[in-house]
Amino acid sequence: MKVVTSEEMRKLDARTISEAGVSGVELMKRAGEGASEIIAAWAERLHPSHIRRFVFLAGKGNNGGDAYVAAAHLKKICDTEIVIYAVCGVSELKGAAAYHASLLPPEIRVEVKETFFPSDFGKGDVLIDALLGTGSSGELREPFLSWVKAANESGMPVIALDIPSGLDASTGEVFSDAIISDITITIGLPKCGLALGCGPEYCGSLRVVDIGIPKSFIEEVPSDFSMIFEDDIRYILGRVSCQSHKNSRGRVLVIGGSSNYPGAPLLCAEAALRAGAGLVTLAIPAAASRVSIISRSIIVREIPDGGSGFFNFRSVHNLTELINSHDSIVIGPGMGTETEVFEIVEMICSCGKPMVIDADALNVISLKPEILRQNRKSVITPHPGEMRRLLTGFKMEDLNDAGRISKSVELAKRTGIVTVLKGNKTVISTPEGKVWVNSSGSPALATAGSGDVLSGITGTFLSQGFKAEEAAAAAVFIHGLCGEISPYGNRGTTADDLPSLLPEAMRRISPFA
Repeated sequence: MKVVTSEEMRKLDARTISEAGVSGVELMKRAGEGASEIIAAWAERLHPSHIRRFVFLAGKGNNGGDAYVAAAHLKKICDTEIVIYAVCGVSELKGAAAYHASLLPPEIRVEVKETFFPSDFGKGDVLIDALLGTGSSGELREPFLSWVKAANESGMPVIALDIPSGLDASTGEVFSDAIISDITITIGLPKCGLALGCGPEYCGSLRVVDIGIPKSFIEEVPSDFSMIFEDDIRYILGRVSCQSHKNSRGRVLVIGGSSNYPGAPLLCAEAALRAGAGLVTLAIPAAASRVSIISRSIIVREIPDGGSGFFNFRSVHNLTELINSHDSIVIGPGMGTETEVFEIVEMICSCGKPMVIDADALNVISLKPEILRQNRKSVITPHPGEMRRLLTGFKMEDLNDAGRISKSVELAKRTGIVTVLKGNKTVISTPEGKVWVNSSGSPALATAGSGDVLSGITGTFLSQGFKAEEAAAAAVFIHGLCGEISPYGNRGTTADDLPSLLPEAMRRISPFA
């Protein structure tokens, strides 16, 4: 889904009204009602003790108008108390916002407030920020600055409508302060500021509301910058053929592990299996194979290593045979960075099979990064530290102060392969300069082994014939969704939990999963 600036969004709204014949009142209705459905669904994930009231913080403009629509519709679909704290009275609103505010049911109280304090909230309040929309920029003025500070200090869950107030929708800059939201429901199309600058820090997870802007209008907006949402992944996943058999669903070979890290490749292999591969083989150094509990569906091959616990020249013959009999390769999880491992990685990277290169494989490759150019079917998945080492290896140290998107794009162009820069709002870049920023995810994924799970998912989609950028996009989004739906929350989730969450995540996205 294309990402736009605030000005581009304004023009799309205007064209939709003037050329497509959709009134501003109707656009606001679609925005508010769509947002309310997302608010209700998101709130269901909270423990009941955390949902006592929905508290809307409404501004004067169209963003405030969205709040009045959302509040009214939310009252129809849930029994929770709803209150609107407004910066001005309903009589001061104009246009579509005034119209929708006049339709509020009497059970929703509107309270105009000049000042705002954290004490105005209580346990169980969920705040919905609709103070300032995408047209706002620069320093926050009063009363908005005080309201933003009070909301941030309240300790309550916060949902932002369209953009967190105080965040520049085009640049992602924060000039004085901004709402720190747990989820942002962006209207029409995602805004650049959600992915740039401070955006990822302030916007939380993302959802989008389709308000019916004609596709032909959107296609005319020039942009190689997109964001990945559920609908994009539903299209990529498609159907699973009724004629499927284990070989047609992809054969994935995971090459990893060492005496230091025997668990990482196990996570990767289990994730590949849960993501839908027909057959998964785990190749691990014989002396590192301390497998006590593992899925009986995973084929384990102990590779000769001369007792070292690391892959070395003794491993080549066995690995070559396995590579030839599989559709995709995942290399790197837990391999270690010993000198002989480098030679194994270089050999495997030249095999010509679709590959995911991750973790220690990237660390050893940083010593000779031109190895990556040997296989244009690859996907690399560095975290920021691995990215820094790769940039240094390519003598691109001057990019260390560049933004995440710039680093990812430059490395993809330099290597000729799809680059996945992991982190909050993971960035996927192609050698042609196209960029996708992921919209899913949560802090639950900030746990050791999470990246190994992502590699396994990506390996499965590569084995099933997905294009490299589509495999990466689908894997990253589904992986992020696992973090969002984890029943163990942000603090209690471990990487061991993630593979078992994959089927549910995919079923939420696709009716064919």
